[in-house]
Formats: sequence, structure tokens, C-alpha cells
Amino acid sequence: MMKPIAVLGTDGAIGGSFTRSTEAAFAATGANTGNLAFQYAAFQRVIGDDRFTVPFAFDVDAVRDRARLICIPAANFLYSGFDLGDLAKRLEATGLPLMVLGLGAQAFRSVNEVQLKPGTERLLHLFRERCARIMLRGSYTAAVLERYGVQNFEVLGCPSNFINPSSHLGASIAERLRTKPFQAVALAPTFYSYNAKGERALLDEFGEDRVTHLIAQDPLAAIMLARREIDAPEVTTWLSEKAGLLTEMTKAERDLWVGRLRGYFSAEAWLEAYQSVDAVIGTRIHGAALGWQAGRSALVISFDLRTEELAATMGLPLVKAAALAPGGAEAALRAGVEACAPLYDARRMDLAGRLVRLLGEHGVTPGPVLRSLAAGETASLPTEASAGAMPAALKPTSWGFLEQYNRRRIAGWVASSSPAAPRLTVRLDGKELATVTPSTSRPDISGYAWAFEVKIPSDAKIPDVAKVEVIFADTGAPLRNSPVITSFAAQDETKVLRGQGGYLFLQNDSNAVLEQVQGRRILSAEELDLWEHFFLGVDAAAFKNGAHVLYLIAPNKECVFAEALPSGIAVSENRPVRQVQALAARLDLRATRIIYPLEAMRRAKADVATYPKGDSHWSDYGASLALDAVYEAIGLDNLAAGSSPGPDAFQVEYRNADLLSKLGGVCVEEQPVLRRRPAARVVHDNGILNTGRRRELRPAARPAASGHLLMLHDSFGEWLIPPLAENFASTTAVWNASLAESMLEQEQPDVLLFERAERFLVVPPRFG
Repeated sequence: MMKPIAVLGTDGAIGGSFTRSTEAAFAATGANTGNLAFQYAAFQRVIGDDRFTVPFAFDVDAVRDRARLICIPAANFLYSGFDLGDLAKRLEATGLPLMVLGLGAQAFRSVNEVQLKPGTERLLHLFRERCARIMLRGSYTAAVLERYGVQNFEVLGCPSNFINPSSHLGASIAERLRTKPFQAVALAPTFYSYNAKGERALLDEFGEDRVTHLIAQDPLAAIMLARREIDAPEVTTWLSEKAGLLTEMTKAERDLWVGRLRGYFSAEAWLEAYQSVDAVIGTRIHGAALGWQAGRSALVISFDLRTEELAATMGLPLVKAAALAPGGAEAALRAGVEACAPLYDARRMDLAGRLVRLLGEHGVTPGPVLRSLAAGETASLPTEASAGAMPAALKPTSWGFLEQYNRRRIAGWVASSSPAAPRLTVRLDGKELATVTPSTSRPDISGYAWAFEVKIPSDAKIPDVAKVEVIFADTGAPLRNSPVITSFAAQDETKVLRGQGGYLFLQNDSNAVLEQVQGRRILSAEELDLWEHFFLGVDAAAFKNGAHVLYLIAPNKECVFAEALPSGIAVSENRPVRQVQALAARLDLRATRIIYPLEAMRRAKADVATYPKGDSHWSDYGASLALDAVYEAIGLDNLAAGSSPGPDAFQVEYRNADLLSKLGGVCVEEQPVLRRRPAARVVHDNGILNTGRRRELRPAARPAASGHLLMLHDSFGEWLIPPLAENFASTTAVWNASLAESMLEQEQPDVLLFERAERFLVVPPRFG
């Protein structure tokens, strides 16, 4: 018999709340009774399998033994003021797959406000690892996840959108508003001081004759007051100092409205209370959204991004608080219902269908209400709320990692929530190589984990550079570290030099890097002439157009870690990069500056690895040091990420290592990875692999960014493009060393940035 699902939180009600203190009952909701709305929806409407609830401080061993998956009906977890490290530790320790429903970010004006504490960031990355896909509340939250490097998500709103079983809910609400008197209104205010003026205007507009309910969701003092614990010290202090519109009232007014204050410890009781009103209006998203689910007109008044994104995703009537004139709420509600109701039912059916598919990816059966809504049908409510039909067969949740890829084999591991190993499809350069079912147990990873290996035929025609992909055959979802583009050149092992302390370096390459660093391969007079022609041409054209030119040289790893080179190899100062620097200094260039951050790399390597031991490229940390130099040279302030990241801004993850991959063993190693991922989006990509690739990028969430960047780069530039694109209004990135003058004229950049690996300087670029 398959194990049930553990659902974090409540089933939508605080059992025996009348026997509990207000403090205890309120704490059980998660310190906001609005949480009951989506917890009720998740437990009673979304999930159809056997399930049970667990508190946030759950017993790890008990949950691991009893459950097959943990469902997390999420609130606005992504908030700068939260550190959810304890929850992350508990969830991680279970080893169970996760399913997250309705994750949101908490910001007022910009998603850049969301700077996660380490524990919350750890939780987010755990969601990335353990979830097939994460259900998000809206596009603002999506931008936050992209900034932190999380891509496996889908914007579907909140589970509370699927509480009412009627497939024509929007149409019935519109009809009711047209035909029924508009006599009773419930208001759902925040009671925040900065919303006091607007919330008081709502009371004044509808008056004491029509406002029959004043809904409290938090803080604790508001719920205590709704329970008539008027003399409690917390209530007295709150009313006198922090109750927003109530604090600003006269005593007589306050007594009137406190008498209509309501708080609920059951979502169903809350929905039932709304049956006595004609509309619900409020700055509280769930206070208003439950009104809509109760079949009543509703208007969400947004004062921050979290409220705005959720109402917009679900298709609820919405108006921004700043745009709502005093006395205009009823007109805004009528206009909103008229505009949203005709579209709501089709939108909700689409969202329900997509949520059903997301549940399927986690091996979860949808509840009958959700399943009916996805089919455009009105559901018959189950007679036993906690019962769920046990399916004959469920799709398991699986995950895995691509570890090895070379001319001989492609290998890695997979894990699953099921004892049956998932089938994998292996592709090489777009062509299917094999479909396999792993069979070798990997108990070091999980109870249900297996290794896989696909051998490459010795006569296979493989290009020198190819793309390796491993996906789950049934879903098409990729393993971690897949796809990867790597070298398959013959005799790759001969290109790796083993240094001291486990460091690997490049050798026997076409640019003769070891000869360069030892001063045995320097630039000839003819090559220096070509460099001079390039610099003078670029500098003159850029100066004429008023552009800044930066030529960033990515230091050879051999120069950064000279002490780790094998005995007998010493770095010389008489090498190509010094010749290029000296040439540029002699030419008295007016718009061009050379950047070679070798010393910064050497100084910083004791803190965090600037270059991984097994890779020829810099790490995220090394790239950040190069960016520091670029930003300083441009004079760019107001960076999207604030000040440049220090060592604490990085976490350790397993990443591809190009030198390791040439040796025929495991191709990944621990590397420092920036916790905060840049928020830039690609608007065009010509799809060419390496040289010739062209991309256009825009910042995802920085309307204040300005200027145009044109960047010419090689593989080192891949680390730089996203953060640079976040700081310019537009970015064009071209994988090439040379620049046509026509491109410069066409692009008209404010900044022209060349990035070139030091070992490539022996091939002078062209301009013209």
C-alpha cells in the first residue's frame, strides 16, 4: 500500500479552537488566519490521495517513516525578514520529495527588495532540488526565483482559487451583482498605519449601515479583540499605537467598529459568514479572495507587489490603492467585476488543468473538485473531506545528476520516491544514444537510488564539441547538470597537466599556453602590428561615437595559481599579455582601457576559489572580481545587486569542470556558486554554438537601468553576461574576438566591452 502525503500546516481549520487560548490558536494558523484559506484548498480540494497534516516543527523521523511526499501550501516565504533555516533543515533531513503550492515573494515596490537570509535561500534551493516544479503566485515571485537561479517553476496563483466547486463561478457572481441589491459589505483591512487613510475612506464610503463585517487576519491583538478580549494588555497597546484606522478613531467610533470585528479559525466558517454579505472589499488578498470563492463580488485593493501579483494571476478584480480615489470603491468593484467575471471561469479552468499536470509530475492524484474544474465541470463535493481515492498507479517523483561524459561513457545517478527505477533517455548532440533503466543501487544517495552508465560505441562519429543530455523518458524533464556542452576531442587526456595540490592545468593546446606563461611563445613584430591596428581602429571609432571601450583579459589559471604548477614550470613576466599592456600604454588611447585582474585573483584565492581545481575557467567568485574591475572602470554605480558580492555571497555546488571531463572520470566538482542569480532575460538568441552566437538581453526587473552594452567575448564571458545585462537597459553579446565597424555603427553602444582569455592573445583580433 502506498504511503500517504504529509501536508504542512492545517486542513483549513484549527481543531477545537474554542478550547484554546487565542495565542495558541493563532500560532497554529502560522500567525495569519489568511493562511487557512490556501491550507484548506490544498488539503480539501487540490490533493486527492490519502494525506495527513503536520506542523512546521514536525518530527523528522515520524514524517520520513509515514509519508512518501511532503506538500507545502506556501505563503510569502520569500521575504527579507524571514530566516526559514529550521524548516529547510527539517525538510532536507527527511530525504523525501517535496511539492510546493503557491509560493510567494513579499515586496512593496520592487523585487530587488527581496534579499533572502541564508536559511530561506537554503529552503528555496531545496525546493529546486526536491520539487518537479514549484507552483508560484505570480510573475514578481518568478523574477525572484530567476534571480536566485531557480528555473523549475510555473505561475499558477494560489490553491485558494479552487475552493468553490462551480465551473461558472465568475458568471454567477456577475449575475448576482446585476440582479441583487447591494446592501451589505465586508471589509478586509490590513490595519497598517500607512494604509489607515485609504482604509478609513472605505468605511466612510459604505458607512455603518452597509459595513456589517470588519475582518481581522493578524496581528494577534486584532484576533484577541475580535474575541472580545478587550482588556488584554496586547490589545490595549495595539489599539492605542498600531491599529491603523482604529487607532485614529474616536472612542465612540472605535467601539462601534470593534463590535463588528470578526476573526475566524476555520476557512469554512469564514466562507459561511460571507453568505450574509453582497461584496467583500479589502487590502487583504485572502480576505477578499475568500469573498469571491463564497460567490460574492470582491475587490482587491493592492498596496504591494504580493497582493497585486496574486490577484492578477487569478483574474480577480483589482485596483491599486494609489489609484483609488476616496468614494470610488463601489464603482471600482462594479467595473472590476464586469471586466473580470466573463474571463474568470475560462482562466480558472486553464489554471486548474495546469495544476493537475503539475500534481502528476509529483505522482499526486488531483482531488475531485480540482479535476472537475480542469475539465470545465462543476464538482460534487466529497462526503468525507479527508478521504481520498487511492489510485491504482501513481507516477513517482524522480530526480538525478549527470556526472560523467567523455568519449567512452555517459554516466550519473537517479533517485525516486518509488522502488521502481525511472527510465532515462540519453542524447548526444541531439541524437538519441540509448534509453536505459538504471539497475545498480546507490544507497549512499537514497533508499531508492541507482547509478546509470551508457557506453559510447568506439566507432561513433562524435564532433570535437558536443551537447550531452539525459532526461527522464516518461516526462522529458532533465537531470541536474543536463544538458552540458563539453569537449569530445580525441586525445583529450593529453591536454591535462596535473599540478600540485590536486590542481589541473591546460597543456598541449593550440595556443601553447604553457609556452606562453614561461615566456617561450611571445608575440612577433607582425602580431604586435596587428594588435596596434586593432586598438587604434576601435579607439578612434568609439571615441567618435562617445563610447567607453574596455578590454578585459581573463588571466590564465596558470598565472593565478603559479605555485601549484609542477616543479620546473615558472611563470615569466615576458609573455603576450605584458606585451599587449605595454603596447596599449604607448598608443595613448583616448577611449580604451585595458583590464587584467591578475593581482585581484591572486589576493582573493585564499578566501574562495577563483578558479576551480578541475576547470580552466574562472569560478563565479573569480568572475565577480573581474566584474568589480569592469564596474570601477565604467564608473557604474546603482548596481542591481548593490555592492559587489563578498565571499559570504557564495555557496558550494557541484558544477561541470572542463579539465576533469577530459580525464574520463567524474566531470563535476564542488565550486563556489553565487547565491543570488542575476535577473536578466534573453529576448533573442541565434542558437549558434560558441563562435558566432549572438544574444540580446534585457534586465528582468530594473526599469531604472540605462545605456546599451555591446560585448564581444569567449567562453569566460558566459559568467559575465547575466550580471552585466542586469545593469544596462539593453545588452548585445556576441561570441567573437573581432568586430566589424558596421556592427559598431549599428549598435551605437554606450560601453563596448571585449573579454578575451589570456591564452588567446596570440591570435590578434580584427577591426574594420
